[in-house]
Amino acid sequence: MSGRYVLTSNCLTTGTMNLTLTLRNYLQGRDHVIFRDEDGDTYAAEVNWGRGRIEGLGAYYDKRRLSANETLLLHFEGEEIGLEALTPAAKPAKPRRAPAPPPEPAPEPAEGSRAEKPEKRVKVTPYPREVLFPQVPVSAEAPAFSADLEALGLVRESGGPPWTFRAVLGRRTFSLALVRFGEMEARELLALRQSGRVHYAAIVAGESSRAEALSEVGSVRPSGLGQGGLAYVSPEALSRLVKLRSVFPLGALDLEKRLREGRLDLESIASLEAEISGVLAERGVFSAGLALLAELPPQQIFLLADLMPTARELGLEPDQLQGVLETLSTPPFLLLKRLSPGEFLMRQSVNQALEEWTEYAAVMERRLEAMRL
Repeated sequence: MSGRYVLTSNCLTTGTMNLTLTLRNYLQGRDHVIFRDEDGDTYAAEVNWGRGRIEGLGAYYDKRRLSANETLLLHFEGEEIGLEALTPAAKPAKPRRAPAPPPEPAPEPAEGSRAEKPEKRVKVTPYPREVLFPQVPVSAEAPAFSADLEALGLVRESGGPPWTFRAVLGRRTFSLALVRFGEMEARELLALRQSGRVHYAAIVAGESSRAEALSEVGSVRPSGLGQGGLAYVSPEALSRLVKLRSVFPLGALDLEKRLREGRLDLESIASLEAEISGVLAERGVFSAGLALLAELPPQQIFLLADLMPTARELGLEPDQLQGVLETLSTPPFLLLKRLSPGEFLMRQSVNQALEEWTEYAAVMERRLEAMRL
């Protein structure tokens, strides 16, 4: 017996797998289960009935470099469950070829033979960096926070302190100047912003030095927090934003909002993390609804009440499940046909629908690429 499981971003983040109806029936009365992957490696996982999921699969997800919406084939083999990733993205990278052995040294000339002229060496002087890359001035190595800002969509424009960046947002742009704590006088940095050359200016310091940096920022602030003065930015908060971006689309506009408020630190982005967690939870509700429908055959009529016993085990409320079913009955999904309030027709299987949605996404991607060309 086998079954399919579609991964969600929450599964990948927590290293878990939701208990579908098939898994619940197979694991009935068990608190532990062994998974075996394509290479024969095993993973001991725990069945958390209270939270409706299997825990301990993070190592396998990392090994196969899996992403959200990829599909796993589950083989139910006695006491073990076999794992097989069905998408090309999950295949491991090809092993590199072994380097060729070094050539054998040439034999030395026979004694008394005519000596050959030594090989002439040519010394090549490379072009200066400023000739090859005139747009990037020669400077000290870029700070670590530069890579995080570029990942959020900003472009670095200077090669030394103050480090300036620009964000192009269609009809709007904004520029930002940053210096590390102690790298420049705060008054000089404030004068740069007040001159109009940049829209925002900030001092970068670690969370451990937040109090000192905020004191420095406050000593030259001409008015209220974020009103025309300097801001404080912590590299830990920037790294957290980049990490959040891997599970939710964040960009320069989210950064600008915190710069206007005068600080970007771990405390200031706590509300943003809570907002993202709520959105991801809604996505998890949608995935749980699909998992419930995956147990139904095509062309079957069912009521919302028919799904609720299993839905409650997954932590879904009736209004949440109702919202998922209503969404799946509208374009572009059309998995269900709404017959009456709370009554639906299963047009096709979830697996067939997922294949059609994948093909629809691929067609749209090709059309957009043709439009760009």
